[in-house]
Amino acid sequence: MPPETDRILSDFVDAWNAGRRPEVDTYLARAPDAERDALAGEIATFLAFAPAPDFDDAALEAIRAEPAVLAAAAALETPGGLWPQLLPRLRERAALTTGDLAARLVSTLGLGADREPKTRGYLEQLEAGALEPRGLSARLLDGLARVLEVPRSALEGAGAVAAPPALFRAEGAAADTLRADLDVIADALAAPAGSEWDDVDELFRGGAR
Repeated sequence: MPPETDRILSDFVDAWNAGRRPEVDTYLARAPDAERDALAGEIATFLAFAPAPDFDDAALEAIRAEPAVLAAAAALETPGGLWPQLLPRLRERAALTTGDLAARLVSTLGLGADREPKTRGYLEQLEAGALEPRGLSARLLDGLARVLEVPRSALEGAGAVAAPPALFRAEGAAADTLRADLDVIADALAAPAGSEWDDVDELFRGGAR
């Protein structure tokens, strides 16, 4: 986002973390028209992981019911969850191309270099929202967390955005991590036909089994 819109997002986060009740529409009104949808999406992403301040029930319900939050959350509620928003930004923060990330992930997980092209293809699917997050294995999340230098808890919640009433659910390390990663947030196809199931497929499509 442009620097000014980035500052608006930071102001919203600061107000939220200070325990105030920031009005989403007020912050959106400060952004240029062309940037409001993007800002609403970033606010919804933040709220999906943010710890709930000590608001009373009425204040929480009012925030959840704000049209901008509802619309942005609905837009993010895709088969790819938050991965298409979160992964590219974490990767860019680490100054990695998709190919770089694939190479480091393969090395970190002890796979052969010949697995890099397939790994890169799956990463591209993940960023495009074309991969079902429930298929991501625990081993893959561990590897991504190590390469991207974020706790695994920051990645575990990216599989899906719940309906607005469940937006306020993250606590502790997950919330702290997403708050730190908000500096990044603020500031392609399927596996080759005919290929056999292998350890890369297991990582990206094998789930917890």
